[in-house]
Amino acid sequence: MNSKEQFLERERRWALIAGIASVAGVALILASFGASASGVRTVAGVADRLVEVDSDRSALVIASIVQCIGWFLLAVPLVYLFKAASARAPQVRRGLIGVVIVAPIFLGLGGLLSAASVLDAATEFKDTPTSEIQSCVAEKQDEQDSGDAAGDEEATNDELVEECRDDIARDDRTGASVSGIETGLGLAGLLGFTIAVVYCALWAMRTGLLTRFWGSLGMALGAVFVFFTLFTLVWFIYIGLLFAGWVPGGRPPAWASGEAMPWPKGGRRGDADEGDGSGGPDGEGPDDAAPGGVLEGYGEPVEDRTDLEPESAPEPSDAPQIERRKRKKRSN
Repeated sequence: MNSKEQFLERERRWALIAGIASVAGVALILASFGASASGVRTVAGVADRLVEVDSDRSALVIASIVQCIGWFLLAVPLVYLFKAASARAPQVRRGLIGVVIVAPIFLGLGGLLSAASVLDAATEFKDTPTSEIQSCVAEKQDEQDSGDAAGDEEATNDELVEECRDDIARDDRTGASVSGIETGLGLAGLLGFTIAVVYCALWAMRTGLLTRFWGSLGMALGAVFVFFTLFTLVWFIYIGLLFAGWVPGGRPPAWASGEAMPWPKGGRRGDADEGDGSGGPDGEGPDDAAPGGVLEGYGEPVEDRTDLEPESAPEPSDAPQIERRKRKKRSN
């Protein structure tokens, strides 16, 4: 068995596993997104959210673990697609396989550290003395009375209490002991995942493993992954179904051929099979265009123009008369 048959056999063996891992990973991330630490934002209402977390700490832990597993599973389809593209195109930088593997792992670990940070902040906020909140309310009330908040409507005492609680909860959230490591892992995971998705989608499209639409969509969603995370996950659902062979029309021909079969710019595979314009439908030259060396084509008929015919030479019988005329002119 040669190398081409080996990697094709390996792809067939891992296709269903990669497809299920992709769809399952997205499902786990979406199912746990709201209950995980990513749902605890440092915005208005963060104090109440920390109180809810402290009252049911196990829910946050379970949701974060489920989400971490989901990110780990997304490494499988990315590696599968990267390996398939690199087997068909030697130009693929195989050293980037490390980024493809590590990026989803960093995102998963960052989610676990984020959960630990939220739990720490919930404990800190629960232990906040009432006197600290009252002191904050008094300062804001003094600022409001002194006119520092001129132009704004005067807040009620309850609104000032909620604002102070959110300020203290926000400080506890950003000042957690593991917040620095959480931020570092999160940024590394986001950057690495963006590079991995864009690069895999690019070379999958260039080798014909993905159509131009889905390849371009993968690159676009990968580039904006930081802002539209959930939309990027929809792309993973498609490639999971594609790997498993569950999409209408089946997989592109490059999967079965084991060779790069780039899509033409027009987007239709049939256009590429019609040659490069240098000859007939199979790419033959002009001499092979038709039997007998006849070129097929069309042209406009040329009108019969009698005025384009050359003037006829004088008849030999007229030559003596021409000579006599010339001698007569010279004698005059």
